[in-house]
Amino acid sequence: MQTSFNKLWVYFMLNTSQYLIMKKSKVEILASFLKDIHAEWVSAIPELTDAFEEIRFVKGEYLTNNWGELYLIAEGLFGKYEKTCPVRYAINGESLMIPYHRHDYQFIALSDCRTYMTTRKQLYTINTKNPKLFPIYASLMDKQQQYLDYRAKLLSLPNPDKYDFVFDKYPDIRQYIKHKELAQFMGISEELLRRLIRERE
Repeated sequence: MQTSFNKLWVYFMLNTSQYLIMKKSKVEILASFLKDIHAEWVSAIPELTDAFEEIRFVKGEYLTNNWGELYLIAEGLFGKYEKTCPVRYAINGESLMIPYHRHDYQFIALSDCRTYMTTRKQLYTINTKNPKLFPIYASLMDKQQQYLDYRAKLLSLPNPDKYDFVFDKYPDIRQYIKHKELAQFMGISEELLRRLIRERE
C-alpha cells in the first residue's frame, strides 16, 4: 500500500513540476540561468530574450552539432559522446555549448527535452552593440569548462568514491543509460559498478 502511494506521489510531483515549467514564461526560464550572472540582465540586455528560441527534442534525437550553438536545458537529459564514449551528461538547469571547432563529439537527447537555443553569431551581434553581454557569455563559457572538469575529477577518484560522486549529481541516470555505458563514464568495470550498486541498495 505504501509503495503504491509513493509511486503515485512521485508521479504527481513529476507532472506538477513539468506543469509549472510549462507555465513559466520564456523570460522566467532564461532568468533561472542568467540571474546569478547578471541580476539585471532583462533591462540591461533586453535583446537577449529574442536571441533564444525554444527547441524540443525527443528521446534519441541528435543535436544538429552546429558550431557555437548554446542550449539552455529547461527539461531533460543530454549525453555528450566522443565517438561512442560518454564524456558528459547535461541535465536541466545546465547549459550545453557545441564547440566552435572541428570535433568528434555527438550530442544525444537521452529523454524528451526542452531547451532554449541561441548561436554564437547571434550573441556576437548583440555584443557589438551592447558590451554588457560579454560577462554573461564569458561566465557561460566558464561553466562549460566546469562541466568538463567534473568527469576529470570523477576519473581521478578512488573507485569506491565514484558511486556517490555520480549519483549525487545524477540520481536517476540509470533510467536513461545501460550499466555498460555508466561504467565507461565512471572509468570502472561493469562488474564493479554492479557490485557498488548492490552494496548500496
